[in-house]
Amino acid sequence: MYVGTYNRNQEGHNFLGRMRTSVGVLTAKRLVILALLPLSAAVRLPVGVRRSVNRRERTHHPRCSDDDEVLSTPIQLVSMQCPSAVSAEFWSELLLEYGALYVSMSDGDRDTPKEVPLYQAHPPGSSTPTLIQVDDAGEPLTWAEYLDARHIWSNATLEVGFGGGVNVESVLLDAAATAETDTLPRFTIEALVARDWVSEVQSNWPPVLISESLFIRFPWHTEEAPDGIPMLTLQPGMAFGTGEHATTQLCCEELKKRFDGGVYDGTTLLDYGSGSGVLAFAALLYGASDAVGVEIDAEALRISRINAAANGMQGRFEARSCEEEEALDTKYPLVVANILAGTLAQLEPTLAAKTQPGGELVLSGIWGEGQANTVKEAYTAHFENFSERVEDGWYVISATRRGV
Repeated sequence: MYVGTYNRNQEGHNFLGRMRTSVGVLTAKRLVILALLPLSAAVRLPVGVRRSVNRRERTHHPRCSDDDEVLSTPIQLVSMQCPSAVSAEFWSELLLEYGALYVSMSDGDRDTPKEVPLYQAHPPGSSTPTLIQVDDAGEPLTWAEYLDARHIWSNATLEVGFGGGVNVESVLLDAAATAETDTLPRFTIEALVARDWVSEVQSNWPPVLISESLFIRFPWHTEEAPDGIPMLTLQPGMAFGTGEHATTQLCCEELKKRFDGGVYDGTTLLDYGSGSGVLAFAALLYGASDAVGVEIDAEALRISRINAAANGMQGRFEARSCEEEEALDTKYPLVVANILAGTLAQLEPTLAAKTQPGGELVLSGIWGEGQANTVKEAYTAHFENFSERVEDGWYVISATRRGV
């Protein structure tokens, strides 16, 4: 069965993850949907009730809105059944008004014959899950239409987050009084102790040693590279490329072999889909005179420039958008692209145009024999002398540009 989870906080965001509007998580047993709605799209309290709530004195259960304060304060995790006389969405709004940091709602009858699914699987070609419920014409209902038509679930289980200093029982009493119900839900409280997540993540993120080709560390590391192995310091960010993935390691090893041969010393490398810039920087450490990183993502371009400066390579590395690179008639003796197989196949005309005759192309981001064959087939018109290596199911494919 499919199960929906309606997840809200005061600002309409996921409390911990700040995830986007709707995210589907597929488990072995069911599809759980986090529906993260902005307040403007949510069920609103009736004006009279909202005014009544706003007039109430709430100093004994403060409402936190600053992210730093929320994340540094111990959290009370409260589990409860929604009062039977009150709709779950209305009760959730009341709790938010009285100081809850977030409310996560799920079907109390999940995994039973009474379960009421909210979503179906993503329709083909769509990135958005569609409500199972339809209108009279058979069209899927929007959230607003669905919430106007009925309660989300008649038997809803709520998980509610409160700040450590909030009197939960007082909040529930106030909410029950506003909802005009005499039934107070049974609830349990679990205290979540505040943790220094930055230090925790750092302690579990060790430096990366890529065989004998590269040692990658992050700003909080003090370890030095083993003797004879080039070292790179990366600033973590939202750009892909920390050196941990097999595709990055395969590309580094292939680049190192080529520079060790002396053929490409003093040349300029093109890293197409450069992410953090790790492959371009590796090439500079191996012997390239310059490197160009091309990205469609402006944030990745920004991060790669920061990383270049952190490693003293800002004068030898240039980050460009795809449009900027395509406007130039530059060809490179060595091109690397670690993206995804489907994208690599689509980029064949671009990468062929950027690789000089007799130059080499190194491709990765390719999973399994099927994808490897697809990529090789896409590049046979302009490339020859294909070779490949496999690690944990991931392929790196190298080829030589045919003469023109």
